Parts: sequence; structure tokens; C-alpha cells
Amino acid sequence: MREDEVCRKIVLAGGEGCQIVYCEGCQVVEVQLGAISVHLELTALHNLQSILGQAAIKLSVLKAIKVSPEFHYDQFNLE
Repeated sequence: MREDEVCRKIVLAGGEGCQIVYCEGCQVVEVQLGAISVHLELTALHNLQSILGQAAIKLSVLKAIKVSPEFHYDQFNLE
């Protein structure tokens, strides 16, 4: 966060060991994962959202394959 700006932090979401905070003054999102804190510009946050969504879908498909062997990953265009 920039020192020359007035930080106005807003908690956007949070849970055990994870919190997302937005600073209006800096226009930066802080993702806190346990002891790790990452500051992201808003475009980077949206990119991270997309990538995490893709990963979650692929993980669900991989789990479905393990539960139902006749399920084929190739049925979906997940690239």
C-alpha cells in the first residue's frame, strides 16, 4: 500500500485463515492467506478469480473421474 495515500480498508470476504481486504485509497486488494499477504491491482484480482474458477472446475472433473471411471475428461473443452 502506498504511504502517500489515506488507506481506507474494507473487508470484502473472510474466513478461517483467509481474508480479502480492499483499500479504497490505494485501489489495491490484499489477499491474506495465513501468514502470507499478497497485494493485487484490481485487474490482477479479476485474473486470479478466473484462474481459480478454472482450477476448481478441473478439480471437480478429476474427482468425478475417480468416482465414475466411465466419465471421460475429453468430453469437456476445459483448456
